Amino acid sequence: MSTANNIYSSIETNTREQVSLASGSYGTGKQPGLKILAYIEKASKLDKSGSMRHSFLVAATRPSREQLQQSTSNGKSSAAGDHPLDAPEFDGTAFLSMTLNDFWLAPESVALAFTEASRNKDGKVQRDHEKMHLEAGTVTEASLQKCRIHFQKIATDKVIAANTPEEFMAESITVQYRKELNQVSIKIGQFFDLQDWHNGGDKSKRDLQFSPFDLVGTEFSGKVEIREFNGRSGSEVTRVYSRD
Repeated sequence: MSTANNIYSSIETNTREQVSLASGSYGTGKQPGLKILAYIEKASKLDKSGSMRHSFLVAATRPSREQLQQSTSNGKSSAAGDHPLDAPEFDGTAFLSMTLNDFWLAPESVALAFTEASRNKDGKVQRDHEKMHLEAGTVTEASLQKCRIHFQKIATDKVIAANTPEEFMAESITVQYRKELNQVSIKIGQFFDLQDWHNGGDKSKRDLQFSPFDLVGTEFSGKVEIREFNGRSGSEVTRVYSRD
Protein backbone atom coordinates (compact mmCIF):
# COMPACT_ATOMS: atom_id res chain seq x y z
CA MET A 1 0.00 0.00 0.00
CA SER A 2 1.35 3.43 -0.92
CA THR A 3 2.00 6.21 1.57
CA ALA A 4 -0.78 8.25 -0.06
CA ASN A 5 -3.29 5.47 0.56
CA ASN A 6 -2.27 5.30 4.22
CA ILE A 7 -2.91 9.03 4.54
CA TYR A 8 -6.28 8.77 2.80
CA SER A 9 -7.41 6.10 5.26
CA SER A 10 -7.47 8.72 8.03
CA ILE A 11 -10.03 10.90 6.21
CA GLU A 12 -13.45 10.83 7.89
CA THR A 13 -16.16 10.61 5.22
CA ASN A 14 -19.12 9.98 7.51
CA THR A 15 -20.74 13.41 7.85
CA ARG A 16 -24.20 12.21 8.84
CA GLU A 17 -25.76 13.93 11.83
CA GLN A 18 -25.90 11.71 14.91
CA VAL A 19 -29.58 11.13 15.72
CA SER A 20 -30.79 8.91 18.55
CA LEU A 21 -32.93 5.91 17.65
CA ALA A 22 -36.41 6.05 19.21
CA SER A 23 -36.91 3.95 22.34
CA GLY A 24 -38.93 0.75 22.02
CA SER A 25 -38.72 -2.96 21.26
CA TYR A 26 -37.41 -3.82 17.81
CA GLY A 27 -38.11 -7.23 16.34
CA THR A 28 -39.37 -10.44 17.91
CA GLY A 29 -37.98 -13.81 18.91
CA LYS A 30 -38.12 -14.87 15.27
CA GLN A 31 -37.69 -11.63 13.32
CA PRO A 32 -34.81 -9.19 13.89
CA GLY A 33 -35.37 -5.45 14.07
CA LEU A 34 -31.88 -4.12 14.75
CA LYS A 35 -28.54 -4.43 12.98
CA ILE A 36 -24.98 -3.95 14.23
CA LEU A 37 -23.36 -1.46 11.87
CA ALA A 38 -19.90 -1.12 13.33
CA TYR A 39 -17.54 -1.92 16.17
CA ILE A 40 -16.57 1.31 17.97
CA GLU A 41 -12.92 0.91 18.93
CA LYS A 42 -12.60 4.32 20.62
CA ALA A 43 -15.43 3.49 23.03
CA SER A 44 -14.27 -0.06 23.72
CA LYS A 45 -12.02 -0.23 26.75
CA LEU A 46 -11.07 -2.13 29.89
CA ASP A 47 -12.86 -1.27 33.13
CA LYS A 48 -11.38 -1.26 36.64
CA SER A 49 -12.04 -4.98 37.09
CA GLY A 50 -10.15 -5.88 33.93
CA SER A 51 -13.30 -6.66 31.95
CA MET A 52 -13.47 -5.50 28.34
CA ARG A 53 -16.44 -3.32 27.45
CA HIS A 54 -17.08 -3.77 23.73
CA SER A 55 -19.12 -1.03 22.05
CA PHE A 56 -21.13 -1.23 18.84
CA LEU A 57 -23.18 1.14 16.69
CA VAL A 58 -26.68 -0.16 15.95
CA ALA A 59 -29.50 0.92 13.62
CA ALA A 60 -33.07 -0.31 13.12
CA THR A 61 -34.12 -2.40 10.12
CA ARG A 62 -37.84 -1.96 10.78
CA PRO A 63 -40.09 0.14 13.02
CA SER A 64 -40.33 -0.74 16.70
CA ARG A 65 -43.31 -2.74 17.97
CA GLU A 66 -44.68 0.44 19.51
CA GLN A 67 -44.41 2.33 16.22
CA LEU A 68 -46.07 -0.52 14.33
CA GLN A 69 -48.88 -0.62 16.86
CA GLN A 70 -49.36 3.14 16.62
CA SER A 71 -49.42 2.96 12.81
CA THR A 72 -52.06 0.24 12.97
CA SER A 73 -54.20 2.18 15.44
CA ASN A 74 -54.00 5.21 13.14
CA GLY A 75 -55.28 3.15 10.24
CA LYS A 76 -51.94 3.01 8.43
CA SER A 77 -50.31 -0.07 7.00
CA SER A 78 -47.93 -1.71 9.47
CA ALA A 79 -45.98 -3.75 6.97
CA ALA A 80 -42.26 -3.16 7.40
CA GLY A 81 -41.86 -3.05 3.66
CA ASP A 82 -44.07 0.04 3.49
CA HIS A 83 -41.54 2.07 5.46
CA PRO A 84 -38.45 3.20 3.54
CA LEU A 85 -35.19 3.07 5.48
CA ASP A 86 -35.04 6.87 5.63
CA ALA A 87 -38.49 7.15 7.21
CA PRO A 88 -38.75 8.53 10.79
CA GLU A 89 -39.36 5.00 12.13
CA PHE A 90 -35.83 4.06 11.10
CA ASP A 91 -34.09 7.35 11.74
CA GLY A 92 -31.16 7.29 14.14
CA THR A 93 -28.70 4.96 15.78
CA ALA A 94 -28.14 3.44 19.20
CA PHE A 95 -25.18 2.09 21.13
CA LEU A 96 -24.82 -1.51 22.23
CA SER A 97 -22.30 -2.51 24.87
CA MET A 98 -21.17 -6.02 25.74
CA THR A 99 -18.86 -6.61 28.68
CA LEU A 100 -16.68 -9.72 28.73
CA ASN A 101 -13.92 -10.91 31.00
CA ASP A 102 -11.33 -13.54 30.08
CA PHE A 103 -12.07 -15.43 33.29
CA TRP A 104 -15.81 -15.49 32.54
CA LEU A 105 -15.00 -17.05 29.16
CA ALA A 106 -13.67 -20.20 30.82
CA PRO A 107 -15.88 -23.36 30.74
CA GLU A 108 -15.61 -23.54 34.55
CA SER A 109 -17.09 -20.06 34.99
CA VAL A 110 -19.90 -20.82 32.55
CA ALA A 111 -20.68 -24.11 34.30
CA LEU A 112 -20.85 -22.48 37.73
CA ALA A 113 -22.73 -19.39 36.54
CA PHE A 114 -25.50 -21.11 34.63
CA THR A 115 -25.97 -23.74 37.33
CA GLU A 116 -26.47 -20.89 39.77
CA ALA A 117 -28.79 -19.04 37.38
CA SER A 118 -31.00 -22.13 37.09
CA ARG A 119 -32.07 -22.04 40.74
CA ASN A 120 -35.84 -21.67 41.23
CA LYS A 121 -37.49 -19.49 43.86
CA ASP A 122 -36.91 -22.24 46.44
CA GLY A 123 -33.19 -22.23 45.71
CA LYS A 124 -33.13 -25.62 44.00
CA VAL A 125 -30.88 -26.12 40.97
CA GLN A 126 -32.91 -26.96 37.88
CA ARG A 127 -30.06 -27.59 35.41
CA ASP A 128 -26.74 -28.88 36.70
CA HIS A 129 -24.32 -27.46 34.15
CA GLU A 130 -21.38 -28.43 36.35
CA LYS A 131 -22.33 -32.09 35.98
CA MET A 132 -22.86 -31.68 32.23
CA HIS A 133 -19.43 -30.10 31.80
CA LEU A 134 -17.79 -32.81 33.91
CA GLU A 135 -19.42 -35.51 31.81
CA ALA A 136 -18.37 -33.72 28.62
CA GLY A 137 -14.79 -33.52 29.86
CA THR A 138 -14.55 -29.73 29.42
CA VAL A 139 -13.76 -29.24 33.14
CA THR A 140 -12.49 -31.26 36.09
CA GLU A 141 -13.45 -31.24 39.76
CA ALA A 142 -10.14 -29.54 40.49
CA SER A 143 -10.64 -26.80 37.89
CA LEU A 144 -14.20 -26.18 39.10
CA GLN A 145 -12.98 -25.84 42.68
CA LYS A 146 -10.27 -23.41 41.62
CA CYS A 147 -12.95 -21.34 39.87
CA ARG A 148 -15.20 -21.41 42.94
CA ILE A 149 -12.34 -20.12 45.07
CA HIS A 150 -11.76 -17.28 42.59
CA PHE A 151 -15.35 -16.02 42.80
CA GLN A 152 -15.52 -16.62 46.55
CA LYS A 153 -12.49 -14.37 46.98
CA ILE A 154 -14.11 -11.64 44.88
CA ALA A 155 -17.27 -11.93 46.99
CA THR A 156 -15.31 -11.93 50.27
CA ASP A 157 -13.28 -8.87 49.30
CA LYS A 158 -16.44 -6.93 48.44
CA VAL A 159 -18.19 -7.90 51.68
CA ILE A 160 -15.15 -6.89 53.74
CA ALA A 161 -14.84 -3.61 51.83
CA ALA A 162 -18.48 -2.88 52.72
CA ASN A 163 -17.61 -3.09 56.46
CA THR A 164 -20.09 -5.92 56.98
CA PRO A 165 -20.56 -6.86 60.67
CA GLU A 166 -18.90 -10.14 61.66
CA GLU A 167 -22.21 -11.84 62.48
CA PHE A 168 -23.48 -11.27 58.91
CA MET A 169 -20.21 -12.03 57.15
CA ALA A 170 -20.82 -15.66 56.15
CA GLU A 171 -24.33 -15.05 54.85
CA SER A 172 -23.29 -11.90 53.00
CA ILE A 173 -20.42 -13.71 51.28
CA THR A 174 -22.81 -16.42 50.07
CA VAL A 175 -25.24 -13.83 48.73
CA GLN A 176 -22.45 -11.86 47.01
CA TYR A 177 -20.94 -15.05 45.56
CA ARG A 178 -24.26 -15.86 43.92
CA LYS A 179 -24.55 -12.28 42.63
CA GLU A 180 -21.12 -12.56 41.01
CA LEU A 181 -22.10 -15.77 39.21
CA ASN A 182 -25.49 -14.42 38.17
CA GLN A 183 -23.74 -11.42 36.65
CA VAL A 184 -21.54 -13.77 34.62
CA SER A 185 -24.62 -15.67 33.39
CA ILE A 186 -26.22 -12.40 32.24
CA LYS A 187 -23.13 -11.21 30.36
CA ILE A 188 -22.34 -14.57 28.76
CA GLY A 189 -26.04 -15.05 28.05
CA GLN A 190 -26.08 -11.82 26.03
CA PHE A 191 -22.95 -12.96 24.19
CA PHE A 192 -24.61 -16.28 23.32
CA ASP A 193 -27.87 -14.59 22.27
CA LEU A 194 -26.02 -12.40 19.78
CA GLN A 195 -24.16 -15.44 18.48
CA ASP A 196 -27.49 -17.25 18.02
CA TRP A 197 -28.77 -14.39 15.85
CA HIS A 198 -25.46 -14.30 13.95
CA ASN A 199 -25.62 -18.05 13.31
CA GLY A 200 -29.23 -18.19 12.18
CA GLY A 201 -30.48 -19.68 15.43
CA ASP A 202 -28.02 -22.58 15.47
CA LYS A 203 -27.17 -22.83 19.18
CA SER A 204 -24.67 -25.61 18.54
CA LYS A 205 -22.31 -22.95 17.13
CA ARG A 206 -22.00 -21.06 20.41
CA ASP A 207 -18.31 -20.46 21.07
CA LEU A 208 -16.65 -18.81 24.07
CA GLN A 209 -13.78 -17.79 21.78
CA PHE A 210 -16.04 -16.13 19.21
CA SER A 211 -14.63 -12.73 18.23
CA PRO A 212 -16.90 -9.75 19.07
CA PHE A 213 -15.60 -8.07 15.90
CA ASP A 214 -17.44 -10.74 13.87
CA LEU A 215 -20.80 -9.54 15.24
CA VAL A 216 -20.70 -6.56 12.86
CA GLY A 217 -23.51 -7.04 10.34
CA THR A 218 -25.55 -9.23 12.70
CA GLU A 219 -29.29 -8.57 12.80
CA PHE A 220 -31.07 -9.20 16.09
CA SER A 221 -34.03 -8.08 18.17
CA GLY A 222 -33.82 -6.03 21.33
CA LYS A 223 -35.00 -3.15 23.47
CA VAL A 224 -33.76 0.43 23.04
CA GLU A 225 -33.97 3.08 25.77
CA ILE A 226 -32.84 6.69 26.12
CA ARG A 227 -29.91 7.04 28.51
CA GLU A 228 -27.53 9.77 29.63
CA PHE A 229 -23.98 9.70 28.21
CA ASN A 230 -21.58 12.26 29.69
CA GLY A 231 -24.36 14.75 30.24
CA ARG A 232 -25.99 14.14 26.85
CA SER A 233 -28.94 11.89 26.10
CA GLY A 234 -28.56 9.04 23.64
CA SER A 235 -30.07 5.69 22.72
CA GLU A 236 -28.77 2.42 24.10
CA VAL A 237 -29.72 -1.20 23.52
CA THR A 238 -30.53 -2.27 27.06
CA ARG A 239 -31.63 -5.81 26.26
CA VAL A 240 -30.96 -8.38 23.55
CA TYR A 241 -33.90 -10.72 23.04
CA SER A 242 -33.23 -14.44 22.73
CA ARG A 243 -33.88 -16.01 19.36
CA ASP A 244 -36.66 -18.60 19.36
